[in-house]
Amino acid sequence: MKQAQSLKGRVGWDEREQSVLWEEVRACNAQGRPLRAAFESTAQKTGRKANSIRNHYYAVLKEQGAPEDLRLKRAVPFTPFTQEESEALIRHVLQAQGRGQSVRACVLELSNGDKTQALRLQNKYRSLLKSHAERVRAVAAELERQGLPFADPYSRKRSLPRHGRPRKDAAPDALPDLLRRMDGDAARQLLCAVADALQAL
Repeated sequence: MKQAQSLKGRVGWDEREQSVLWEEVRACNAQGRPLRAAFESTAQKTGRKANSIRNHYYAVLKEQGAPEDLRLKRAVPFTPFTQEESEALIRHVLQAQGRGQSVRACVLELSNGDKTQALRLQNKYRSLLKSHAERVRAVAAELERQGLPFADPYSRKRSLPRHGRPRKDAAPDALPDLLRRMDGDAARQLLCAVADALQAL
């Protein structure tokens, strides 16, 4: 226990720690347990954080590869999202939701039907919503400046594109034509706004 505690806070990995990690990965493979269990058991034996172990594991896979006996079983390393990829994902999902599409349908379309990739995209989007709200709001603000329709995931409201907003000087008989050109939810949203405005008069 003292030896494990003394390793906390250290950055570099020694041969013993690396050996412990590979042995735990082998044990998880043999028992059919998820890789996360290897990170957790390595954390208990080395005093390192499980998340740090996970990051180290994927960095080693990317730079050096795994031992020969593990290469077939853990051949696909974790690939982190770049900032550009994250923002593109946010933008795509917000716009898709603005058109009435669900997050699940959107990411499945983005991944060309690959369910594993779709799950990765969905998990990343959920993580961005929870932990990086400022980035999500920045993308939403940019879409609004551009006059593009999008859904605000924090208020559950959809914006209207500029061409969908009635002009102040628009004639009353232009409303039915405008509604016919809008999708159902956007049309309902506009009608509610008009009703609210009339009640305020």
